[in-house]
Amino acid sequence: MTENSNIEAAGMSTSTQPSSPPSGVRKNRLAVWDHFDIENATEKKAKCEYCGSLIQYGNGTISTGGHLRRCKQNPNNYSNKRRKAMTILTIDERGVLNSPSASKFDQEEARRALVEMFIGEELPFCFVESPKFRRFVHALQARFKVPSRTTLARDIGAFYAEEKMKLQDFLSANCGRYYVNGRKDEG
Repeated sequence: MTENSNIEAAGMSTSTQPSSPPSGVRKNRLAVWDHFDIENATEKKAKCEYCGSLIQYGNGTISTGGHLRRCKQNPNNYSNKRRKAMTILTIDERGVLNSPSASKFDQEEARRALVEMFIGEELPFCFVESPKFRRFVHALQARFKVPSRTTLARDIGAFYAEEKMKLQDFLSANCGRYYVNGRKDEG
């Protein structure tokens, strides 16, 4: 088959065939150039079609390709799609927390989980100061600051007071009478 018959077989006429660049001008063949417009050929700067940033491309496409992967306005950017995806946390049959995407670290949430673990497993407070426990926690999340046993005891006391208030509020809203510290309360 000739070139013209290949084009006609693809449903294009020979008149709609893309024209070749003028002599002396090199055609940009890489797909990255589909997302950039050359703004200044002498300074070798290209403008991103999505965010409008001017990127100096030098002799190659490393900088433009890198920008394309990081560009927040690029609708085809996989990392942007992943970042926007809703995080759904589930617990499997072994009790392991699963998440399709990495969640953001929160020191307060991690301390709350530590308090709940120490209460639920009835661990001694000195366990939190064990070098092996600290090394394990650091391997999981280096940014988590493990509290001392005194701070842990204080956090557990605050957790108890908070849960006690929630229970009292629930009972007063849903029950006619209940007892607080040995005395009858008419909620």
